[in-house]
Amino acid sequence: MSDSAAAASSHLVVIDAANCIYRAFFALPPLRNSAGEPTHAVLGFVNMLNKVIREEAPDHLVVVFDAPGRSFRHDLYADYKATRDAQPEELSAQIPVVRALVDAYRIPVLEVAGVEADDVIATLVARAPASWKVTILSTDKDLMQLVSDRVSLLDTMKDRRYRPADVKARLGVPPTQVLDLRALTGDPSDNIPGVRGIGEKGAAQLLEQWGSLEAILAHRDEIRNARARSALGAQEAQARLSKQLARLHTEVALPAEPRELVPREPDRARLETLLRRLEFARLLAELDATPAPAVATAVETEVVTDAAALGRLVERLARAEAVSLIPVGGGESVLRQEPVGVAFALDDTHAAYVPFGHRGLAAPPTLGVEAVVNELGRLLAGPHARPFGGRDAKALQIFLGERGVEPAPCAWDAEIAAFLIDPAAARGTPALAARHLGRTLRSWEELAGRGARATPAAELDVQETARWAGEEVCALHGLAPRLHQRLAGDGLEPLYRQVELPLTRVLARMERAGVRVDEAVLGALSREYESELARLEGEIHALAGEVFQVASPKQLQRILFEKLKLPALRRTKTGFSTDESVLEKLAAQHELPARVLAHRRLAKLKSTYVDALPPLVDPKSGRIHPCFHQTGAATGRLSASSPNVQNIPIRTEEGVRIREAFVPAEGRQLVSADYSQVELRILAHYSGDESLIEAFGSGEDIHRRTAAEVLGIAPEAVGADQRARAKAVNFGILYGSSAFGIANQLGIASADAAAMIQAYFERYRGVRRFLDETVAGARERGYVATLLGRRRYLPDLRSRNRVLRAAAERMAVNSVIQGTAADLIKKAMVEVDAVLRREASRACLILQVHDELVLEVPEAEVGPVGELVRSHMQGVWRLRVPLLVELGSGRSWRQAH
Repeated sequence: MSDSAAAASSHLVVIDAANCIYRAFFALPPLRNSAGEPTHAVLGFVNMLNKVIREEAPDHLVVVFDAPGRSFRHDLYADYKATRDAQPEELSAQIPVVRALVDAYRIPVLEVAGVEADDVIATLVARAPASWKVTILSTDKDLMQLVSDRVSLLDTMKDRRYRPADVKARLGVPPTQVLDLRALTGDPSDNIPGVRGIGEKGAAQLLEQWGSLEAILAHRDEIRNARARSALGAQEAQARLSKQLARLHTEVALPAEPRELVPREPDRARLETLLRRLEFARLLAELDATPAPAVATAVETEVVTDAAALGRLVERLARAEAVSLIPVGGGESVLRQEPVGVAFALDDTHAAYVPFGHRGLAAPPTLGVEAVVNELGRLLAGPHARPFGGRDAKALQIFLGERGVEPAPCAWDAEIAAFLIDPAAARGTPALAARHLGRTLRSWEELAGRGARATPAAELDVQETARWAGEEVCALHGLAPRLHQRLAGDGLEPLYRQVELPLTRVLARMERAGVRVDEAVLGALSREYESELARLEGEIHALAGEVFQVASPKQLQRILFEKLKLPALRRTKTGFSTDESVLEKLAAQHELPARVLAHRRLAKLKSTYVDALPPLVDPKSGRIHPCFHQTGAATGRLSASSPNVQNIPIRTEEGVRIREAFVPAEGRQLVSADYSQVELRILAHYSGDESLIEAFGSGEDIHRRTAAEVLGIAPEAVGADQRARAKAVNFGILYGSSAFGIANQLGIASADAAAMIQAYFERYRGVRRFLDETVAGARERGYVATLLGRRRYLPDLRSRNRVLRAAAERMAVNSVIQGTAADLIKKAMVEVDAVLRREASRACLILQVHDELVLEVPEAEVGPVGELVRSHMQGVWRLRVPLLVELGSGRSWRQAH
């Protein structure tokens, strides 16, 4: 082949090292070798490197690193990158290892002092012959300036390539206008100021009309949007500076030309040494093997649209050991947005998709939803039901349950399994497939789009949806044995099998049941709170001596710090802070901040709950149906949305009154079963402290007992203030509060709070020992575990940064205590639900909030059901101290609680 022919067919791949290392660091769970070195960013980078070499087959390849030190942009703008957070130590430690591996692979590296990697990449693009194809491995928006017909950006994690049309879809402007867009919007990560008051959408509209920043400034007076016009007038110099800072330089003096960037055979001896040190067994095994095929695994998906084909599919699945399936296209709540189809894995590379909810002229005739559900019932329910799994098992159970099909218990759920393995790691199927199978999958957003521009699931093309669903469900099918092996190895199988999987069924029933709300009560509360807000606003204006917009931070800043001359405690990017902590401190000096706090809290209650609940009432059931999430909190606690019933405040009268609107159906009552001081009881169990165990065993008031023990007085001599202080210390110990934090809470001197904490630990030595041993054990292992085995990894326990390390130490203790409490109430939910069904009770669980279960119960069953629930909650686990449950019932949640 001639040189000219070779040049014409060349493909240059440029790897943005910093971008890839950073993404790998945050995408993968924390990993370490046996020497304690962090390795996950290195592993992720090498996987990306190998993938791009296999799939892109580049003729020319280079890895571009940022050179240490300042760049020319710092000379243009002293505050360039000044607001950027310090790089995590575990990330910094892995960068030299990545560099060593790249050198061992013998891949060319470029790093030029005084400029950034982006400028080096831009220069490479400019110097590459016009006939070359260039692929940049990066997701950096700044590099989207370079995209053209021959230059693309590649995101290997999501298997997404950005060409000019993709850039336009993502940013709202073509690549030729990305620089002007950055000039207008700025970049907080680099501290490029941009024009305050103009967002990405507004900037895109201006550029669509005028074409460039210079043209926009030249026609500033013609801009209709007054805010944008004013911002451009006031910040013209800032905009021009931002464009200078965002512009990529294409004339960097490179130490090598693009034609010279040719990878050579790896230094196998050096590479083997590094991979052995890092303990990358798979990469070691592959080192001398034939290069693997492309990662994008081909999946054949049959679209099933008639009864005969569905019958054959069900017969085939009925002979399988287990059924891997997923509902396709449902929203957060299946009750509000149903799936449009169901996908089944036949093996790792063959699938079937059964559509039933696609609409539109292009949609082919399909089976009705009832016909599909009937066949699913034959497969998944009854005496011959097949075990099933996939992901989002709860959604499938809700969907089938609403149509009278009660499937067999869920056998596996990839998202829940991955959450138990590492609650901090990405759990979407594409991330899991990339990590465990080496497969690349498209996300749902890549199929349907994002946000307001997303195509409704029902309007998606059936064939395209089938391809996506087939790849997804086959990947899940392949993930199951790998995730189960990891669960077993980590001792998580009992928690997974006995608690988390059965809980999907319980939560499905709870969401279907929903809870009734009295809209008349909410309407009356809304009017009352509106009146109270008006009264508070009047008082605030009177105290300020003028009328202003109370909800405006800018206007409040002027009143507090310029007019009233109150001390400005903390500066932010937009002036002095007026957040809650600041206002609480200022309230000691002036009445106005206290009134503003009261106004804010009441306004939030009104907007978040009182006015937001009625629109959530389902017109068919007349009830609201909150969504409960098992994988929302790292401690294992359930979270909720639409509405978030977990966050309805109960410490203020205004918040408690919202519970008056939660009511049962006629002839029923709400029963509340609430664990009493469960976290302190768990602390007593773990610490083995004799005094705590004795206090709980005898049924004493633990806060009064603590005050008496610490102060050395009789329990009956403890006053209300002394008890309150002891309570603050008891819970402060649990949550890792400092003396400063407890002092702030109680309004006392830090020295007095420190003395209280010291006296506490002198009296409760078992607690001190438990805290120290928990942190030390977690630092050695890298994680903490609850009573039922739930893990939470805390890499910052080894950080040299004192603030990060202290935060991780607090999390270690809190995760053990709060995580155990979460495990116990989840286990209790499974047991309570099972016994209610076994005894054919008409009572049902409807809410779970922190340590409380709420049931809706026929009036005749209130007493027996309450005692049954109490018995199972108190007996869910044998601790060194008794678990205690407080019961209540009534015609509203407030009465019951």
